[in-house]
Formats: sequence, C-alpha cells, structure tokens
Amino acid sequence: MKLLIHSNGPDAKTGYGVQTRLLVDRLVDDGHEVAISATYGQQQACGVGTYVTRSGQRVQVFPSYMLVSGEDVVYAHAKQFFGSDEGWIIPLLDMWSMSGKEMADFNAAAWTPVDHDPVPPIVTRFFDRAPTVRCIAMSRHGQQSLQAHGVDAAYIPLAVDTNVYSPTPTAVIDGQTVTGRQFLQLPDTAFVVGMVGMNKDPNDRKGFQEAFMAFAEFAHDHPEAILHVHSDKTGVAGGLDLPVVARACGIPETQLSFTNQYAYLIGLPPKLMALIYTAFDVLLAPSAGEGFCVPLVEAQACGTPVIASDFTAQSELVAPGGWLVGGQRWWDQPSHSWYVRPAVGEIIEALEAARDEHEIGFLTASPQREFARRWDADYVYDTYWRPYLLTLDERPPADKPKMERVAVVVPAMKRPHNVKRLVESFYRSGQPSDMASTLYYVLDENDTEMIEAVRAMGLKWLPATRGTSFASKVNAAFEQTDEDWLFITGDDVEFTPGWLEAARELSDRYDVIGTNDSEPGRIRNPRVATGVHSDHFFMRRSYATDEGGSLEGPGLPLPEAYFHWYTDMEVIQLAKARGVFTPCLESRVIHHHPGYAGDEAARQADPVYMKAVEFSEMDRIAFKRRAVLIDMHKVVRRDIWKDVAA
Repeated sequence: MKLLIHSNGPDAKTGYGVQTRLLVDRLVDDGHEVAISATYGQQQACGVGTYVTRSGQRVQVFPSYMLVSGEDVVYAHAKQFFGSDEGWIIPLLDMWSMSGKEMADFNAAAWTPVDHDPVPPIVTRFFDRAPTVRCIAMSRHGQQSLQAHGVDAAYIPLAVDTNVYSPTPTAVIDGQTVTGRQFLQLPDTAFVVGMVGMNKDPNDRKGFQEAFMAFAEFAHDHPEAILHVHSDKTGVAGGLDLPVVARACGIPETQLSFTNQYAYLIGLPPKLMALIYTAFDVLLAPSAGEGFCVPLVEAQACGTPVIASDFTAQSELVAPGGWLVGGQRWWDQPSHSWYVRPAVGEIIEALEAARDEHEIGFLTASPQREFARRWDADYVYDTYWRPYLLTLDERPPADKPKMERVAVVVPAMKRPHNVKRLVESFYRSGQPSDMASTLYYVLDENDTEMIEAVRAMGLKWLPATRGTSFASKVNAAFEQTDEDWLFITGDDVEFTPGWLEAARELSDRYDVIGTNDSEPGRIRNPRVATGVHSDHFFMRRSYATDEGGSLEGPGLPLPEAYFHWYTDMEVIQLAKARGVFTPCLESRVIHHHPGYAGDEAARQADPVYMKAVEFSEMDRIAFKRRAVLIDMHKVVRRDIWKDVAA
C-alpha cells in the first residue's frame, strides 16, 4: 500500500518528528511503500530529501512550502507519489489548521490530537468540510470526545521506543561513563523533580507557572529538592521567560536547573533523554491539556513515576503509583472549548507524596515500566496499526473465481516471420497443471502467408469474421471461444516462464490485468514498465459481458471505434476508472516492437505498423472525445489520467 505521512520530518527532533520516524520504520519493514510530506524539518530550499529507515531502506521526504500546515503543497506531493495508484495520506498534526477542501479528493486518515474537553468545534469542522476523511484519535479521551460529536474515530495511540527508553543509570559520553546526575551536574543526594516540555505557548499550555509555584512552596520545606527543566529557558518561540517566572515564584537559584541550552537547541539523542529521565525522581507534567503527552510514557518507561493533570489524555497515561492532580477549567476562546489550570495545592501534595515514597524506598522502576509497555512502538504497530491498515486496503475483495482457462488471442496480419518466436516461447514458458491456456491466431481468410506459417507450427486459426482491425479480430475470437479469461496480445511478443502464474495470483480481485513488456534490465515502454499502462492484458470474460465493461456495450471486449491506436488505452483507462485494473509487472510478455529496439528502418519497413501510424491522429481525436465517457464510469478517487499521453 502507498502511504504518504504528512507531518514533521523523521529527522526533526520534535514530538511529531519522532512519531513519523517510529511509524515509517515499521511501515516500510511491513512492506508498504512510504513517503513523507514534511511540514517541518525538510524546507523547500533543500528539495526532496531521503530518510534511511532502521532497516536501511530509503524513503523520500518531500519538502514543506509556505504554510505551517503544509496544505499548500501536500496534495501536489500526493499526486507525485501516488501517480495512478491508490494511496492514503496520513496527516499527523492539528487538523483545524487545514481547510480540507482538496483532501476529499484523496484517501486520507487523519491522526488527530484532541487537547481540550470537549473536542473544539474547529476540529470537528475539519471533518465536516472533508467528510470522506477518516479519523484516528491518538487518545481514548480524543476518541470518545470525537465520537460524542458525530466523528467516527478509530483509536491508535502515539508510541515510544521502550528498547531505548528504559532505565538508564549511566551512559558513555566522549569515552567516559557518567551517571544521569553527573550529566546534568546535579548532586546524587538531591530529590530531583523534572520537567520536559516545549516552551512556546504564551498561554502556558504546559503548566510551567503552576509547576513553578508549587515547587517554590515544596522547595521551602525541602532544601535538597531541585527542579530541572528540559526546555527553552527564555521562550524564544513565543513562550515564557522561565527564569523570570521562577524568580517571581520564589524558587532559589540553587534549586533550579536547566538543560544546557545549546544541547537543547541541537537536540539530545534518545539514549541521553533516557539518561535524563532516569536521573529524575519524579516527572512533573501539569499541562492544561494534551493530545497525548509522550514524555509521560517516556519517563515511566525509564522507571520514573509521574505527576500529571487529571484532564484529557494525561488521565490515561499515569501508572498506578503516579499522581493525577485536579484543577479549575479555563476557557480557551480561540478554540471555544476548555483547558484546565492545574491546582497548585494538589501539585504540592503530589510532590510531597512522591518524596515520601522515595524516602522510604517505595518507588521502584518495575510498575511504571510495565505500564509504559502499552505504548511500546512495536506493540502499538502490531496491535493497532497493522489491523487498521487492513481496513484501508482499497483493492477489490478477493472473492472472484481465479483464472482457470485462458484463450490467448493473437490478432495478426502479414507478419509470418513473428510466428515461430511467439509459438515456441508460448510452449516453452509452460503452464500450471491446474490451468489450461490455448493459443488462438485470428487471421484474415486471404492472408495466405500467415495461415501457412501458423499451420506450419501445428496450430489452427480463427477467421476474422468482424473485420480486419485489431479490435474486430479480438471481438471475433471472443465470439468463437468460451474460456473464462482472454489474454489479448500482439503477434510480435515473446512469452517468459511464470507469466501465467503471476497474473493468476491477482485474478481473484481484478478483471483486467496488464502484463510487463520489458525483460529484466531493459525497459521497452516506460509507461508499461511502471504500471501506468498495458499494451497487452488479461480480461475476464464475464467482465466483457457485463454492463459497463465496454463503452460499446456488453459482449464487445475491445472498442471498434479506432483504426488501431488507443484501442488498448480505452480498455485500460475504463478498467482503471471502474477500479478493476491492476498491472502485474511480474508477468512478462516481451514486446519486440521495432521502435523499442531503435531500429527505424525496420519500423518503416513494417506495413502493419505504418498503416496504424497513418491513422494515429484520427484515433487520438476519437479517444479524446470518448474520454469523457470513461470519466462517467469513474468510481475511484485516484487520478487515472496521470502520465497518460493522449
């Protein structure tokens, strides 16, 4: 399945960047074809980048443009990446930031944060504007709140790599083994309260001010306590000047510590973050509201207990033995919904309880770590993502009869020199014991050279009872045979072993299956080799007899509106529009067209080919006029005309 993740780039040291990386690694390992539309971390001037997954596979990272949401470029990225294939966009960002108007033209499943209670109208309005977009909530609170407001939301939580985030008492830095306390330059005897969060909100969604007020009171009675803050000190991105807030709250400078600001700027690797979490005695995260809150899980995976607001997603992320604090609801006017301002007194009580349990040795790493495993990245992928992705599979159900008998139809005219190669390769390629394929040449009754060449190979032939064009001969063969499938091909081909078996594997889902005209290492028709088009193809007989299988009515597998060119184009585009076509690039029937060999003299000397060229412009005009009829049959969302020359 093709999946375009629309979020922060995988190398961005942000919460969403980490989630992108964790998900993409596992999607690629699971066999999906993945690209990333970066809202941050791959700027326009850098062009298309590459992310190398944990298994060494390369993933395209498309750049951002002007809008923070990336909506000004994500749809162009999707068209480029999906091409004519079905694919899914998976946005991971605040959905209210997107208009969603063009999103309805694509398959999309939005991984949606809800950090208010109830879900803000600006979030639900996105799904009103784009009603075909599926919704994935990243918390149980979000799922319930969205469902209460009429949005059918699945649940897939954010994740943490618990192989990295685990109790980490020491790490080797520049060849020296150091403890977490040594790394942070904190005394071993201190009771360390840690905070980890982005400081970029002037309304202080992370609750720094309440945390600082509570710690100031707590520190007054516990001079050994130190508050260590892993964040931007001065709020250059629009947050608070935290040292100023700390002084206003009365926190002594000796009891306040910040991560080295240059190290914070460039970002610490996960293993060092695990070292920091392990150095904390308790993590304090009294946010006003969270869509998820990954630091709560990261800290507990390292064995560190946590204190969090009993609100939105935080409530479901605190292990027994941790502490949830209440507060007073606070109206967020831009979102028209509620945050909470955590109660300072309850934070103080939680800090006292954490210190008391630490003092008497009640706190152990095991309960927190076992609780955090619920959000382990592998567990989340196996438990939630893999089953959910099955619901996104837009392929037709595998409920049709598999291919058993195939009429291989070869309309031919005045090219007896091609017969021997085609027939010998057909028999040499073999066929499964439980299948039967029969070769049928369709010939004009006065084409004596062709008739003799076919008979010389021990074959019978079918008369061209409907006319001399390629389509007329195929339709004549359709009337004179009864196999459940037809394979429609030119007379200048060569069959390869396995061509039949490969297509058969897809025959329980699709009605028209295209073959690959190129051998390994050599491209003949690039559009065929990439699955955009097929010159030669299988067609289910019942498809040709059903209403809609042909623009000319049931019983005519090929349109007789053309001299030659665009006959195959109309068949393939119509089947694409109806969602019943697939290329099968493993089924190789090599097309020995003189033009692909670069032999212009041979091309000019081929009267059959040159006759088709003579009428090609008339065929092109006819196809353009009939294309609107194809669009009237369209049931798929993808762009069936991308890379199609007309």
